[in-house]
Amino acid sequence: MAVTITDDAERIEPIVLVGGKSTRFGRDKLREPVGGGAWLVDRPIAALREVFGAHVAMVGECDGEVARRGDKVIADRYPGVGPIGGIVSALEAGEEEGWGGVFVLAGDLVRIGAGEVRAILEVARKEAGAWAVLGETDQVEACIGVYRVGALSVLKERIAAGNFRLHEAIPVGKRILVQVDATAAGNVNRVEDLRGRE
Repeated sequence: MAVTITDDAERIEPIVLVGGKSTRFGRDKLREPVGGGAWLVDRPIAALREVFGAHVAMVGECDGEVARRGDKVIADRYPGVGPIGGIVSALEAGEEEGWGGVFVLAGDLVRIGAGEVRAILEVARKEAGAWAVLGETDQVEACIGVYRVGALSVLKERIAAGNFRLHEAIPVGKRILVQVDATAAGNVNRVEDLRGRE
């Protein structure tokens, strides 16, 4: 059952980042079949829809058929700088719309599920002062979690400085990390990454 995306404190908008070039994969990985008629990109969309309902926005330049798998599109205002550009674009759109933040998933998370989304969202709603509440395995999973509009200035400063590394973008005191299953957090970079994950 979907939960409301609006509560007394804030509105969190779910987004899927779809702007990658799939260079290591060799073709558009987001369109890669993963069973049951689904494409790879359908997995993170489904995880978010199970929690938020039909509100999932696609962010980034991508094939038109990929974009139509979501419920709406947010234009990437910072193309070519990686995930940080998509997140900033979505947060800027959210600031204009009055959202509190965005729940981000990368488009190539083949094993992500609603359980991981709910666990992070629950912590985010308890930690209203955090700029980001992100998944963690043996590393920070910077493309799995909540980013609030409070993080915008720091993220924009990094883009302006040419520092696009998202993993270290949010100051330690302003982020909360939530342990998630490493298998669920695994993304697809090469064709062999899909083996056993369909």
